[in-house]
Amino acid sequence: MTLTPIDPVLILSDLHLGHRASRIDDTSRLEPLIRPFRTAIFNGDTAEVWHAADRPLGRKLTADLARFCHQVGCKAIFVNGNHDPNISEVNHLDLHGGALLVTHGDILFLGVAPWSKEAKHYLSAHRRILKGLGEDALGSFEHQLLASKRASLELQMWENPVNRASLPGLGMLALQAWPPSRPFKIVHAWCQTPSIAADMMKLFRPQAQVVLIGHTHYPGVWHRSGRVVVNTGSFLHYMSALAAIIDGERLEVRLVNQRNGNFTLGKVKEVFKIQWGSCQWEVVSCR
Repeated sequence: MTLTPIDPVLILSDLHLGHRASRIDDTSRLEPLIRPFRTAIFNGDTAEVWHAADRPLGRKLTADLARFCHQVGCKAIFVNGNHDPNISEVNHLDLHGGALLVTHGDILFLGVAPWSKEAKHYLSAHRRILKGLGEDALGSFEHQLLASKRASLELQMWENPVNRASLPGLGMLALQAWPPSRPFKIVHAWCQTPSIAADMMKLFRPQAQVVLIGHTHYPGVWHRSGRVVVNTGSFLHYMSALAAIIDGERLEVRLVNQRNGNFTLGKVKEVFKIQWGSCQWEVVSCR
């Protein structure tokens, strides 16, 4: 989807509002982060609607977030993720004439989340849905996105919810690390993601020079095959987040700090200047 958000633009991902492990229990904690911007793009997994127990709080907090953005004059754009696959009608955004691609990142993996406890069910559903869309789906970015969202919708109730009060602190971390093979699958996905994302751009968005994703919760900026991959991380406990900021020809990636419960912009990690070349956009690092 091609949109022209009003600058300056803030891009975040994986707030997981309503999840028992989210660091955001009140969206007012995001006020210092959001208020300076005219547009805020929430790049997937904003609301935690995977489990029935999480949905009421996830939906309430997301509505609070949309209301707050409106009140401060910031346009909120919600991109679908795999934990909120039908939060909006937006699965991706092509920005700055196609130079920047924003999408959650669940399209990168066959099976959507191969590190999931229910990866086999995810993989089976994803393959079946792709097959049902026909051979054309393999060469269509939009069809690939649609298949990943449909698989997520179908699998929403596979994993059993855990009582929030039953596993505080390290207990929740231990649960997320079970079974023992899961941490290895997660680290493997972290290592693969930048190259897979660059290959995806080459195949589906050859004009794009930067892709902004989330999904794996591992924040960073990588240079692969002449392209830039930015993962803005997550707001879950024991993880960290990055903010991507677009203002004119400038793309800035900054740390997100949490102080006294509130979230603010932190240290600049990397800056890019987007220049119009004769045939395509060029991204020049300005660190």
